[in-house]
Order: sequence, then structure tokens, then C-alpha cells
Amino acid sequence: MRRLTVEQHLEAAPPLVRKSMLENRGELEPGAAAVVGRFFSIVGARREPVAAPSAQSFRDAAKSEPTFRTLLRALAKYAPTVSTAGAITVKAEWVAKRPKPTPRAKDRKSSPGTIDVRTWPATWQAYYVGLETASIAPSSLRQYRAAINRCAQLVNAGIATDELNFLTAHRLAETFPGSRRRMKKQKGELRGRTIANYVGALVVLGRYGGADPDALDGVRFVRDHLLDVADAGDKLKYARIADIVEKGGFEFVAAEIGKLRTAAKDLPDHSSEKVTALQSAALCAVSMNKPARTGDASLWRIGEDIVREVDGSWRLAWIQEKTDHETEAGVLWPEVGEILDELILGGRPDRFIHLRYRELVGKNWMTLDDHPMGRRWPSAMVKQAIGIPSQDLRTLAADYLRLHDPETAADVISAHLGHKTKAAGEEYRSVSEGDAAARSWSHMRDEIKKQASR
Repeated sequence: MRRLTVEQHLEAAPPLVRKSMLENRGELEPGAAAVVGRFFSIVGARREPVAAPSAQSFRDAAKSEPTFRTLLRALAKYAPTVSTAGAITVKAEWVAKRPKPTPRAKDRKSSPGTIDVRTWPATWQAYYVGLETASIAPSSLRQYRAAINRCAQLVNAGIATDELNFLTAHRLAETFPGSRRRMKKQKGELRGRTIANYVGALVVLGRYGGADPDALDGVRFVRDHLLDVADAGDKLKYARIADIVEKGGFEFVAAEIGKLRTAAKDLPDHSSEKVTALQSAALCAVSMNKPARTGDASLWRIGEDIVREVDGSWRLAWIQEKTDHETEAGVLWPEVGEILDELILGGRPDRFIHLRYRELVGKNWMTLDDHPMGRRWPSAMVKQAIGIPSQDLRTLAADYLRLHDPETAADVISAHLGHKTKAAGEEYRSVSEGDAAARSWSHMRDEIKKQASR
């Protein structure tokens, strides 16, 4: 069979692409002309827009991963106006087909498996029946079960008895790694608030299970003491927020979002770096507009929780997993809407936005497929982008609202952060009321000073 020339391979390619490749024929990778020509032939046969080919065209053009990679590199270099965003799913398919290395026996680790309540002390198993039937959110029940399981392991090891009293709680708290206060936590140590949550789970277990109320007060005392110590000793959060405020607060966050968007524009559409930049920009922007809990943000779906209207505006409303209470942002800021458009387009031309949105209805807003990332993933992405986790943006937003108008800040903060009850935002309310009192006293002092000078 006669071998085709470069010109013959590229007959189906757009004129500018063909011209660029022919001018640089000496630099072409082996097989580049053949796979590029085949790719554009397939795109033409499928009557797809050259600017935004589908995943199937990439799939049909390359029957091996090396050929597929050659195609992507050639398009990025010689056809920059052709979006390779459709190749992202195909790239994932090729990666999944790679042979998995067999781990050595000594490197194999057994999976943790599910929690077996039957391994708990008998009294705790009986208490758990009451907890399991209580009106508690499934996510909270899972957290309680995991925390109680940690405590049960120590009881089974003989660290403490199964009685839910002060002595048991104290011994468990002292045994958990990280119970000793240090300026810097060592590897594997738990934070004080985490230990307090473990002990707090025993309070919930006893409360719903019918444990002795007087003895349970001793467990509450230990939990409250641990929380007080955590509040007094854990300054990391406030140090992080102070650092962001010093850099400019939300102005700094907005500037970092701008850098992410600029970086994304300069990267090939199929690159994981571009996907990450677009995801990070969208997460940070939405968190500025309406800071959500990271678990909630990981689950939003396009067309259900986060919706694009016909006029191009975006709306956000969802049921919070923690409170089972609906909260909403209403219409998101126009700048945030632009960033969300960029996220779902992935580098495709703007004119494809309506088509792309319809394709993604029902998909996870971050992964753009049926499967969400882990619950903590959004917070980790925000931290990687701007240096603080997404939870700190909630606190930063509360600080802005409090400083703007402390008299009304408590209720506004509660609504903005999605608190179901006043108790949930008690810390913010206390600080806001203190600021309001200070502002009132300052005003009164000025009035007294004016009267005294008359």
C-alpha cells in the first residue's frame, strides 16, 4: 500500500491548521499528521463544530494511548482554536486502562471496613438502639457512630470502663493522641476539638440511650472543658484569617481568582491543570458570594441546586445536609456567573453555553459527571488556591458583616451562613452584640463629651 504524504494526510484539516503543520513539517512527531488528518475527517463526517469536537471524535481517531497523546499535543500546538475539552473523558478512559501494579505483600493494607457495633461494650450497644431510632440527620449519625467506635476501641483495650461518667470520659480524653497541649501538633495527633467531639458523641449516646443523667453530666463536663481548652489554645484559624485580612481580605481572594482564570486561559483545554484552575476559581467565587459547608458544596447538581436561567444568570439554593434546612443565595453575582460559565464550557467557545448547560443538567457541578468528589475536597481546593480552607471564608464573611453593621449583623450572619437556630450562630451573635455595645458606648461618650464642653 502506497504511503500517504503529509499533504495527503492533512487534506481534511482546516486551512490554518494544515498551513501551520506543513510549515513545521520537520518538527512534527511521528504519526502526528496521520492522526490529526484522521481526527478532522471524523469531525467532518460527524458534522460536529470544529471549534468544539465531541469526546467520540477523539475516541475514534486514536486507537492507542500514545496515538491519542500525540493528537492532543499536535492540536494544542497547531490548532489552538480547537477546544480539546471533549478529550478529558477519553483521557480518563485511557488512564483507567493502564495495567495496575501489583503491590508487594508487605505494602498491602487491609481496608478499614464498616463499623461493627457488636464489638462495642454491651451497655453501649443497648444505648445505641435509642440513638439509631432518634430523629438525627444520617450524616450526624455516621459521625457519632465513628466517634463512639473510637472510644469503644479504647474501652475494649482496658483504658476505661463502659460506664458513661466523668472518670471514663477523662481517661478516654487523656489517652487520645494529641491530648497533651503543644504549640505544634505532632504527626498523627488529634486536635483538641476533635477529642471533644469524640467525648461529645458519648453524651449523645447516653442521652438517647437512657444512661444515668447525673453520671452523664460528668461526661458533659469533660467535653465542655475540652472545648474551652480548644477555644483558648487553637489559634490557627484566627491566625489564618488575620493573614488573609492583612493581604486584603476578599480583595485578595478576588485577585487570586483572577490569577486562576488567567492561568486557565493559557492552558490546553484537556489538561488537568486547567480543570483544577477552573474548579478552584468557581469554588472560591461561589464561596465569596454564598459560603457553604464543604459537604454541601461537594454535592450540588447542575439544574437542581445550582441553576442557569435563560438570561444567563445563575441561582443557588439547596437543602443543607447538617440541618435539613433550605438556604439560598438567590441570583449569584454576575461575575460569579461568568466564572461558572467558564467552568462548564471548559475552553469551548461562548456560543456553546446553552448546549453545554443542557448536556450537564443533573451532573455534579464540580466534576461535571454523575460522581461527586469527597466531602472535604472543596475545602482542600480552596485552601490550595488561597491558603485557607472554605470554612474560614464563612468566618471572614461574618466578620465583614459584623463590622459593616453590628446592630443587625447577628441575624444577617445567621441567614447568610445557613444557621437553622440562634444557638448555631451563638459565637457570631455574641461578638456582634459586643461590637454593637461598644459602638453605642462610643457614641454616648461623644455625646457626653459635647455636653460637658458647653
